[in-house]
Amino acid sequence: MRTFRDRPIKQKLIMTIMLTSGVGLLVSGAGIVTVDAYLFRGHLQRDLSVLVGIMADNSTAAVVFNDPKSAGETLAALRAKTNVVAACIYRSDGTQLASYLRPGAKSACPPATAGAAIQSTGAGLTFSQPIVLQERRIGTLVLLYKAGEVSQRLRLYSATVLAVLLMSSFIAFLLSSRLSAIVATPILKLAHAATSVSSTKDYSVRAEKMSGDELGVLVNAFNEMLAGIQSRDNELRKALLDREDALAEATKARKFLETTLASIGDAVISTDIEGRIAFANPVAQSLLGLKEADLAGKHLDDVFRIVNEFTRAAVESPVAKVLRQGAVVGMANHTILIGRDKAEVPIDDSGAPIRDESGTVYGTVLVFRDVSARRKAEATTRLLAAIVESSDDAIIGHDLNGLFSSWNKGAERIFGYAAEETIGHPTSLIANPESGDEMPGILARIGNGERFPQYQTTRRTKSGKVIDVAITLSPLYDEFGRIVGASKIARDITEQVRAADRLAQANAALQRSNADLARTNDDLERFAFVASHDLQEPLRMITVYSQLLIKAFPGQPSDDTRMFIEYIVGGTKRMRELLSDLLAYSEISGQPEGSTSAVDLNVVLEKVTENLKAYIDETGASITSEPLPVLKAYEAHLSPLFQNLIENAIKYRGTEPPRIHISVQALEDQFQFAVADNGIGIEPEYREKIFVPFKRLHGKDIPGTGIGLAICQRVVERYGGRIWVESEVGRGSTFIFTVPLSRKEH
Repeated sequence: MRTFRDRPIKQKLIMTIMLTSGVGLLVSGAGIVTVDAYLFRGHLQRDLSVLVGIMADNSTAAVVFNDPKSAGETLAALRAKTNVVAACIYRSDGTQLASYLRPGAKSACPPATAGAAIQSTGAGLTFSQPIVLQERRIGTLVLLYKAGEVSQRLRLYSATVLAVLLMSSFIAFLLSSRLSAIVATPILKLAHAATSVSSTKDYSVRAEKMSGDELGVLVNAFNEMLAGIQSRDNELRKALLDREDALAEATKARKFLETTLASIGDAVISTDIEGRIAFANPVAQSLLGLKEADLAGKHLDDVFRIVNEFTRAAVESPVAKVLRQGAVVGMANHTILIGRDKAEVPIDDSGAPIRDESGTVYGTVLVFRDVSARRKAEATTRLLAAIVESSDDAIIGHDLNGLFSSWNKGAERIFGYAAEETIGHPTSLIANPESGDEMPGILARIGNGERFPQYQTTRRTKSGKVIDVAITLSPLYDEFGRIVGASKIARDITEQVRAADRLAQANAALQRSNADLARTNDDLERFAFVASHDLQEPLRMITVYSQLLIKAFPGQPSDDTRMFIEYIVGGTKRMRELLSDLLAYSEISGQPEGSTSAVDLNVVLEKVTENLKAYIDETGASITSEPLPVLKAYEAHLSPLFQNLIENAIKYRGTEPPRIHISVQALEDQFQFAVADNGIGIEPEYREKIFVPFKRLHGKDIPGTGIGLAICQRVVERYGGRIWVESEVGRGSTFIFTVPLSRKEH
């Protein structure tokens, strides 16, 4: 008898289908019958429990009045329940009040129990229910139900399941007989083809493909296998050629790898299993200070010297660690590479084993890099962090959602909140409720790439105080250049704002005072002009009539008379000079007619020299000058400037003839002129006072009105410059004044 394993595939398929479908149907039917029996029994017990409870309640009156007839009529209603065998009502003392027995029943009522209960016995199910009146047990109802109904239902369902099983098995047999042929036929044909090839060694035979399923794939694979065997000789020859090509590709790949390693920014060294250098890229050669020819074959420890940056103790070579541990290792921090020229380079490195296909280590690769730039960047980062933390200004970071991301000590000092109280919280935490929070809108604009200028606003501190702040915003970028937030520098300018308000008030008051002063100055200048102009004529009359008085005097005037008249003439002359200088001083403040023009100072100097020619000839003075520039100004202003300085230099001469030199120097934004002499000089305490109108140092010993230098100062200051004197007593003076290149009249 053949076993199942040795039977044909078609029979195996039929038997498998029949067995699996039969077992499945049998298990399903048994499950259905079992579940139905369990559920039916449960429903039956619940229904009978309800029925017994209702009959117990209906029997209460019969028990109370000890009425067997009424109790018997109540029990007689059980005739409708064909499976009820017997039912009895017991009094509280256990005696029977009434009973019901199914005709032909052989069982009597079971005895009463103390409480409600359901018991299963050989005769069936016994239900016991107390009869209660006002929560007091007055009797017991007992009912016996035979279990035949459950057995009948179980037999009916079992027969039904068996019939369905038999019918399904027959249908499954018919279907499996036809369907198994679809699977078995291609396999039989494939087996026939394999047998033919095995017996004839004819590898040109091909199996017929009858389907596109796994059997079709198997047929294709079988046919392809035959084709492969048939072409094995050609493939062997091709394999030899491919091997040569592979060697060439390997050589090319090696060169490409070496080129790649030579091009990367890190230093790379590979060694054999004994730690001798097999390859070093140009970066490694540069850091070690040796060429590839000098490195090849040398032990790594001979050229790769590393020490601890602080202890200067030698550090174990990472290659030694790799060979010892057989795993990737990294170097500890603060490692210094000492090059051939004793140069020290901080490095980071890591070593890894090189394994063959079997996993055996046959070498190592060491990758290291110069971290000098990174250390500088880290130091810069730490410095910037220290600057941020030590800044008196609040330096605050925001993300684009309006939440605080950083908070320095300056922010804690200004706003009163600690960092942990703000980071992750919205900007409204410090916003002034009266002016609102403008930051969300500003952050949205910054996120869109807009630039936001510095601005002033108000903020509320933790104590509730409202302060004025100046805010500078700049975007924060991530490593990809995307805007991820904003950095804000906030400075408390509350005192500055208060001071600015006070200053504005003071400026307003000053402007009013200046306006009043300007009006007063205008009035004084008009008065000085009118006075100096109108007084000229009376003084001329006094001078003329005094001279006529001498001529008309009968006889020869006495010496006293002549002296008195000379005093009058001299006084009026000095008064006229004083009025003339006063008029010139007042005219400097006024606006000359016409606009400014290009004034050649060399021409101005020639005119001034011509005006003073008699004085120059009288004193033997010499005047020299460097080439002077051309200024855009009023010639009527520049002529008195140079004439007064030169005239003073001659007037305050020493024992030697006056020597006066005029020089000019072009500075960055102004011309600086110097008028130097060899006169008597000026003592230091008088160098500021000489520019005060009518201030004279030598009284009547040297003629003059004391207003010439005041005119010079007024001219220079009108053009935005300044004038001062450098002098040494007995060795002369140098008057220096400046005129800005972009001069502005005042």
